[in-house]
Amino acid sequence: MADSITTRVLDALANAGLLTVEQITSVTSAAQSSGVTPGDVLIQRGMISPADVETVMEDELGIPRVDLSSYAPDDEALRIVPIEMATQRNILPLFEIEGMLTVAIGDPMDVFTLDALATDLGLEIEAVLSDSASVRGAVVQYYTEAGIAASAPTAEPTAESILAEEPIIDAADFFEAPVVNDGPIVAESPFTEEAKTARVEPVQTITDVVETAAPEGPPAIDLDVLAVADTRKVALLVSEILEHAVAKGANRIQLLPYKDDFFLVYRVHGRLEKIASAPLSMQSALVDGFKNFAKLSSVESSRPALGRLKAHISDRTLVVTVSAVPTIAGHRVVISLAADKPAPRGLDELGMNEAEQRALQVMVERGRGILLVCAPVAGGRSSTYYALLNHAAHIGKTVYSVERAIEYEIPAVAQVLVSPGSPVGAEGYFAAGMRQDTDVVAIDAMQSVEDMHLAVEAAGMGKLVIATFSGGDIVSGVRRMLDLGAEPVSLASALTLGVGQRLVRMNCPSCATEKSSPLLAKIPGADKSGTAKVGSGCPACMNSGFQGATAIFEVLPFTEQVRSPIARGGSGAEIAEAARAAGMRSMISSGLVKVNEGLVSPDELNRVLRFA
Repeated sequence: MADSITTRVLDALANAGLLTVEQITSVTSAAQSSGVTPGDVLIQRGMISPADVETVMEDELGIPRVDLSSYAPDDEALRIVPIEMATQRNILPLFEIEGMLTVAIGDPMDVFTLDALATDLGLEIEAVLSDSASVRGAVVQYYTEAGIAASAPTAEPTAESILAEEPIIDAADFFEAPVVNDGPIVAESPFTEEAKTARVEPVQTITDVVETAAPEGPPAIDLDVLAVADTRKVALLVSEILEHAVAKGANRIQLLPYKDDFFLVYRVHGRLEKIASAPLSMQSALVDGFKNFAKLSSVESSRPALGRLKAHISDRTLVVTVSAVPTIAGHRVVISLAADKPAPRGLDELGMNEAEQRALQVMVERGRGILLVCAPVAGGRSSTYYALLNHAAHIGKTVYSVERAIEYEIPAVAQVLVSPGSPVGAEGYFAAGMRQDTDVVAIDAMQSVEDMHLAVEAAGMGKLVIATFSGGDIVSGVRRMLDLGAEPVSLASALTLGVGQRLVRMNCPSCATEKSSPLLAKIPGADKSGTAKVGSGCPACMNSGFQGATAIFEVLPFTEQVRSPIARGGSGAEIAEAARAAGMRSMISSGLVKVNEGLVSPDELNRVLRFA
């Protein structure tokens, strides 16, 4: 998994001999300067054809082709992508697992637009191929069957009607810059004592995802044992993978099927690391191994399965959640690891500067309206969400929280778990909370327009609403809420404070040294001729150069100036311009503080924010 879908496709075109490195550099530069995709430039210059891209996607990248007439998408996936966006881009969302959204594209050249889609949605995107007519027809059919209609146009309000509204709380006086770590979850394993106590050391990672681990390190996970059907060996391998993932600091393990192979992937501090691969024919044994571990039936394989249990791994008690979904390529399995009953962080432990921290404190203590936390998957938003709940409870507020997964238990907070398949959805529990005489109602991971309408309604009742939403930053989060059907004027008047954040990996303190970096010249406000600390790799960090993660933030008070373009249903660019004019400090500025402190390298900041 490279840093972007576009990069993967361009590299594959080069590997196939269709483009040179120099041509790719020229195309990328031209695309950035003209505001189009590299695919547009390639077609304009006649350098490749859509058929070339399609062939490379199938043969080089192993991207499968799907017959949409025999595959029905998940309704939840359809709700993630507004019908207007699906129609405009000619894509069909199929399913979403742990922050990875799989979409079918009708034109192979559309693969170059998926990075922008990932940013808009705050999700990782995986593509499968289909034909254009099938995608168009499927979008109409399945969105209609799911009862998802295009949002009706709303009357444009006058400037006076929105600007006359006073902010519920004015946090604009608090300002400057911020950091966060995401916590992870695990009944006893059904495996033998030998399997449960098996231990492995950290292994070499695959180079196309992150830096290669030390050559002198221990051997990699060996998936070849799957070639021979042996239940005991598979059980030992499952235990080995769990031990190894914990040693690497991973909070997700993924088994990802592709055309001919499957990949074992970890998510470490928000970044995917490919650990090993094996022929796809060997994957079913490992899938069954993890299903057996989670006490799931390995006989029924045509339906999604979800299991959750506690296990002892590396002398720690963890909560392990196993999600298995049959896809067109094979079973996709995601194993989540989280500490058992971890303590939530305080606001002062998130890493914000004093001004931003104080803005959140004032909002919780005196505020009404919606406090919106936006971050991509694995962006640390759970830590911020629970820190806000914890602070509200600590100062004597009555708090009611609706959650799809409870990562932290807070005794003073009424936490409601929305179980998959529950007859009462998040909207029902949230509506019930509004009648519970609470000061604060909260919802983690808003997903539907119903969630948003209830949040706006609760804000109108004078309550403080703490809500998280998937988005790359505050502006893209708000714009996506509008795309999903939130009523612009109502949303604008309800929003009071926004928090955007991303996780970045920190330099390893044992091997970080001062080095010159050309990227410094491209960071606004940076010392163009200066140096920055960069981790070079050592045994302490398994030769990665990184150890731990922190977060970069932006905090935006929704003043009248910012509310105006939201109420008009304005574009993301219009909202962003108003946010900058209102004094919002960008995540790049926040990241620069971390660079100057030697905590983060310019390259890592660019990997996350892509400013160069």
